Amino acid sequence: MLITRIFTSLSLLLILSSCEQPSENLAELDNVELRKKWRGCMYIKNPSNREQQMCKNYGKECNDRKNNDNLACY
Repeated sequence: MLITRIFTSLSLLLILSSCEQPSENLAELDNVELRKKWRGCMYIKNPSNREQQMCKNYGKECNDRKNNDNLACY
């Protein structure tokens, strides 16, 4: 019974620790870094779910900057 509890506890800890970490604050990135990351997304052949989400976030930040007359991504 004790081994089952330990195994369950370790499994739960492993699952929780592998959860997605909070993403970086994209508003703090300078234009050059944002552009590099945004363009890098175009070269990922089989993106993971996390990569897809990050690329979507880079695109949103690029559009936000574009709406503020800042052509960071082109």
